[in-house]
Amino acid sequence: METVRESENKATFGIAVPPRGLAIFALVGPAFVWCAEYIGSGEVILSTRNGAVFGTSVAWAIVMGIFLKYWIGMSGARYTVCTGEGMMDMFDRVPGPRHWVVWVVLVAQFLGAVISIGSLASAAGIFVNALIPISPYFGGWFVTILALAVVWSGIFEHLKLVMTICVALIVIGVIYVAITVFPGFTALFRGFFPQMPQVPAWALQTGHITANPWREVLPLLGWAAGGFASQVWYTYWVLGAGYGAAAGRRQGQPADVEALRRLDRGAAERIKGWCKVVYTDATVAMVIGIFVTLSFLLAGAGVLGPRKLAPEGEQVALTLSTLFSSRWGEIGGVLFLISGAAALISTQIGQLAGWPRLLADACRIC
Repeated sequence: METVRESENKATFGIAVPPRGLAIFALVGPAFVWCAEYIGSGEVILSTRNGAVFGTSVAWAIVMGIFLKYWIGMSGARYTVCTGEGMMDMFDRVPGPRHWVVWVVLVAQFLGAVISIGSLASAAGIFVNALIPISPYFGGWFVTILALAVVWSGIFEHLKLVMTICVALIVIGVIYVAITVFPGFTALFRGFFPQMPQVPAWALQTGHITANPWREVLPLLGWAAGGFASQVWYTYWVLGAGYGAAAGRRQGQPADVEALRRLDRGAAERIKGWCKVVYTDATVAMVIGIFVTLSFLLAGAGVLGPRKLAPEGEQVALTLSTLFSSRWGEIGGVLFLISGAAALISTQIGQLAGWPRLLADACRIC
């Protein structure tokens, strides 16, 4: 006959006692992987370019875009904490034809994976070329091979360590530039109120910017905090961290529905406590993302805007670095390049850690 203690252990579904108070911050980890991955070309290029064209008047778009992705990612992560399965298995439980949502995701995200991995390698290679004497082609290969080496083991702690370092490099570099050209709190706060500024005349004269401001702002709204896949990947990072019902589980394991049905009140309360941990973790990712993206916006507004320059693609950050170095010193320009390179490298690492998991889950289910 099983003892009372054995019965209690089974009933709690192996749910550890969640931390409380400030101890919660000691377990923050998926946040660093999430924000290091989603701070990429949308932040380095689009935010800086919007700052150059519109100044701080579109700060609201950054806050809105990241805040919306925050709710999506956090909701998916909460589901993982409560069930122990990732978002792809959740999609498979949507009513309707068998696996229909997963099939849609598989087709769309396979195409997205092929395009985004290649484009990130190209963009990161240009940044590496600006920092060290190596061609952009080999720079892109270097970044991709480095990313593969980081994610090859599949161990979450290794990924978290590298991504935390990348976040630190991003923050240090872009904050230095943003503080140097900071326009004042009044101008910044004014930009938090939704408005759609007009495209300045000098920007129209460049020939590659239209009179419709939404052509510039919508991509920023859409790519701030990454795309659909970034929110799905966050559930994998939560699985790796072992929050709540995710403890001892791994990617590719559907929820144990029968065990979940047998949960007692004590286990449910513990899961509720772990939900607070994931709320804190996701909020940390959101705060870092907003802070860094606004800093790129301020850098563009303070360096490129006054000179009436709005370069395209990777040239946005490279031009800004050159101009900043010529006026405020080479250190700031190099730090900005390092922050941009770290952002793109960490995004590539996140992609090579996330895409295989997402596509493997989709193929397993279908």
